[in-house]
Amino acid sequence: MINFKANEDILPLSEFRSNLAGYITQTRETGRPIIVTQNGRTAGVFVNASTWDEIQEKLEKMEAYEDLLVAEGEADRGEVYTVDEVERMMNDHIAKRVAKQPKRAKKSSPCGTRS
Repeated sequence: MINFKANEDILPLSEFRSNLAGYITQTRETGRPIIVTQNGRTAGVFVNASTWDEIQEKLEKMEAYEDLLVAEGEADRGEVYTVDEVERMMNDHIAKRVAKQPKRAKKSSPCGTRS
């Protein structure tokens, strides 16, 4: 969980902009995000690079877990295929795509011959 101090970590855009280097150091040292406001409303959240990387890694894991839950539900409902069924479906799909492709004209032989 990300820690947060309302009296230190909510800043108007003008203040954030005027001391950007200092706030970069603050987020790196504390690990806390900075909430940037504009006209009294939240305009953005500034986090340090390592926190951003952690968020992205967690998001990837959550998406993978979601995929597993979907697959598990499909398996529970019997929505599964054998390897042979998948291979047959793939071959059928490829055959249909090949059949839809226009026939290519045969290349003509070059004019003239070498001696």
